[in-house]
Amino acid sequence: MINWSYLIARFISAVASWLDASNLRNRVYRLEEQNEIMRIGLEDIQRMDAEGRMGWYAKSVLDNIDGRE
Repeated sequence: MINWSYLIARFISAVASWLDASNLRNRVYRLEEQNEIMRIGLEDIQRMDAEGRMGWYAKSVLDNIDGRE
């Protein structure tokens, strides 16, 4: 005999898992886009103020992100 309540619970669990994975994937894409925008901004600051303190801080952050420190 088929246990319908078990099958329904498994189906609901699978749908919820699928929705959660979709939301997580969208969040990762959004964070990657934000990361790229921040990186471009820091590179611009470093380039425009190469000899100044802000350029040094931008370079320090970029080096820390890239693991060069």
